[in-house]
Amino acid sequence: MLTAYDIMPEVMEAVIFSGLQAAGKTTLYRDRFLETHARISMDLLRTRAREAAFLRVCFETRTPFVVDNTNPTVAERARYVQPAREAGYKVIGYLVEVDHAVAAGRNLARERKVPAAGLRDVARRLVRPTPEEGFDELWHATAGPDGWRIEPLLTTPPLF
Repeated sequence: MLTAYDIMPEVMEAVIFSGLQAAGKTTLYRDRFLETHARISMDLLRTRAREAAFLRVCFETRTPFVVDNTNPTVAERARYVQPAREAGYKVIGYLVEVDHAVAAGRNLARERKVPAAGLRDVARRLVRPTPEEGFDELWHATAGPDGWRIEPLLTTPPLF
């Protein structure tokens, strides 16, 4: 029987998600990283101070982690990318992309809804991640009826 230690990544990974609210970022975390990576999320931690403390614990304990926030801009991603690189982590970015209308529909089904203005603001500010930001790998993820479709980001044009 496999244990979590059997499937832990050999290299410490910092996975940074980018995407609209209700794009499927948390579902991607649950489907691909739950058993191997800690989840850093403002939805859970609520303050940047708590988030920074949790991030420090991950670095100190060499724990792989996923940042499950919208992270729409280069500056917002840099708060995780640079410290992770300095700590010796492999930094992997995922753009979780969905049509704005689909995200808005999913948002309406949520228990804790994001105001429509918040969705529009993130959509307006969203900048596709690039290797120049310090990522070692970049992936494009979309959820479909048959599960996740994950491809190298640089080979996929913007969907929406």
